Amino acid sequence: MNDVRFWLQKSSLKVKWSVGASVAIFLTFLIFGFLQYTLISRWLLHEEAASVSQVLDDLNDRGQNIDDILSNRSLFQQVLEKDQSIRILDASGKEMLVVKSIHSTNAKVPFVPVNEKRVSLIQADDDKILVGRSPFHSPAFDGYIEVIYPLYRYEKLMRNVLFVMMIAGCVGLLLSAFLGFMMAKNFLKPLKKLSSTMQSIRKKGFHERMEPSASKDEMGELTNIFNDMMDQIEQSFRQQKRFVEDASHELRTPVQVMEGHLNLLNRWGKNDPAILEESLQASLQELRRMKKLVEELLDLSRAEESKIMENEEKADLVAVIERVVRNFKMIHENFEFTFQYDPKHDYEIRMSENHLEQVLIIVMDNAIKYSDSIAKVDIGLKIGHGTAILTIKDYGIGIPKEDLPHIFHRFYRVDKARSRAKGGNGLGLAIAKQLVEGYSGTIEADSTVGRGTEIRFVFPLYTQPKT
Repeated sequence: MNDVRFWLQKSSLKVKWSVGASVAIFLTFLIFGFLQYTLISRWLLHEEAASVSQVLDDLNDRGQNIDDILSNRSLFQQVLEKDQSIRILDASGKEMLVVKSIHSTNAKVPFVPVNEKRVSLIQADDDKILVGRSPFHSPAFDGYIEVIYPLYRYEKLMRNVLFVMMIAGCVGLLLSAFLGFMMAKNFLKPLKKLSSTMQSIRKKGFHERMEPSASKDEMGELTNIFNDMMDQIEQSFRQQKRFVEDASHELRTPVQVMEGHLNLLNRWGKNDPAILEESLQASLQELRRMKKLVEELLDLSRAEESKIMENEEKADLVAVIERVVRNFKMIHENFEFTFQYDPKHDYEIRMSENHLEQVLIIVMDNAIKYSDSIAKVDIGLKIGHGTAILTIKDYGIGIPKEDLPHIFHRFYRVDKARSRAKGGNGLGLAIAKQLVEGYSGTIEADSTVGRGTEIRFVFPLYTQPKT
């Protein structure tokens, strides 16, 4: 048993499937065959017993004495054709008459007195025998009639049935094994392709894919899921690679600046207060830039993980916007902020208030940072089809058309020199995009150089969950 288990563990899935299918089909056939064999056996025995009973009835009905019974040639011919024997016994069990065919049994059948007709199955000298007994009464004789029927034909028929079932079982076993192997080979072909594709991916990279399947079964679904998963993994890998490259590039400059000032101090600036002060201030400034960059990287990492959760978290757009505007008015007194909306509507959206406030601060800070002569920011809010539409417009320097599709990419800056001077790292809009899309919203930008930029948000409105 352990050897068989070890062999199955080392065998391929096709072999296991074939063996399993064969065993299952064979056991099913075996149980069905056993039930069928039993039912046929009982039915035939019942029919043979009914035949013996009918002979007894005929013998009792056809004659009032022994001579009448002996004169019934057609009945005796029927009995002899079935290899039956007839015995007529007196009340003490002594044989008065015995009629046998050539193939009748020679087994000794014991005498058993009965009060009524009875058919029983006995075993005598390795033969199965049906014995029908019935009392016989006439004016001249009282005794018993026995019909003895050896089940030679029944046993021969059952042997043939068993032989046919065994042959059919063996053929069914071989056929089921073959069909199981072929079905397993066909079913497992996509898995084999999947395995080879994964091996290829491990050797060559993430660009390998399985051939798309038009099948709608589980294997086809597995193929499509695998390809989608590999697309996401490849995209994540590329984003991670780009993220590391961009972060390394952004951190390289402040590190080099700090290294240059420290080398300057190490060579001759230790005793020169002017050089010492200048180097320390420059190093602190670059250190602050690095700190801000790390904080923004952490914010972006958290934003990428934000998803709509199945909770009751919601935010009132009007209340959050008014709070942010109020704070910006305190910081930027020279700026004009306008906020227009219809107070008849409800502007609750499914989003964390902290995340919403963070998004608004990022966009409004950019609007103020890149404004020129017109110190004004317009905010508009209206209702769409199940959505709240928010626009934030400034009248600043604007964004060129070729740069507009890239402004939500991390570390992207339209004017790198000017952005660096204003303290930007190119992560703000990337963080805002991740946060908004994490709550199934959208963010878009429209801009004209020299005339300003408009950022447009679409947020799904909060709906009460069904109970």
